[in-house]
Amino acid sequence: MDRAAPHALRKGPGTVSMINNKEGYGALTKLFHWLIVILFALQYIGANIMTRIEWEDTFAGLSQAFYYNWHKSLGLVALGIAVFRLANRYMGRLPDWAPTLTNGEQRFIHRSEQVLYFAMFFMPITGYLYVMSGGYGVMLFGIWQLDNPIGKWPEMEFVTKWMHIVCAWVLLAGILGHLGVVLRHQFIVKDGLIKRMLPGRG
Repeated sequence: MDRAAPHALRKGPGTVSMINNKEGYGALTKLFHWLIVILFALQYIGANIMTRIEWEDTFAGLSQAFYYNWHKSLGLVALGIAVFRLANRYMGRLPDWAPTLTNGEQRFIHRSEQVLYFAMFFMPITGYLYVMSGGYGVMLFGIWQLDNPIGKWPEMEFVTKWMHIVCAWVLLAGILGHLGVVLRHQFIVKDGLIKRMLPGRG
């Protein structure tokens, strides 16, 4: 984490570093952060829609099958982004804590970040195991039918389904806690903490 940044990726005068350094988060970290935010939001919205309509019903002109298919497809995309995000984290070094964060907030952010990283991998993996062991399969974005290396396995289907659901609730709690800290600093402390993760030299 404290390794020096590769020369090609270091920040020059008036530029934004691609990777993290002591002065702030790099462009790649910010990109992966907001991609994951968007994907998680789409996943929660889609999951609530697909589990609340019947198989023959539609919502916004789209069938339940469509929502399930895109939920599974986006989950695999999120897993791929999580791999790149984790690799990026170990390049360069993390910036120092914002001086306005209390010790308690620092500890909370550290733990919630661990939960978020765990969920970024655990949720799509358990989701994949669930749909494959249940025999539902994955038609990637409605184009490519992925092979099923597991086949019907009722015991795995039951376990991974509930692991996926429980993880979703744990992840939601972590997201809300993280968001709570950001909103507190944005509207109460008013220190512009969110700028550290916005594009540009926050």
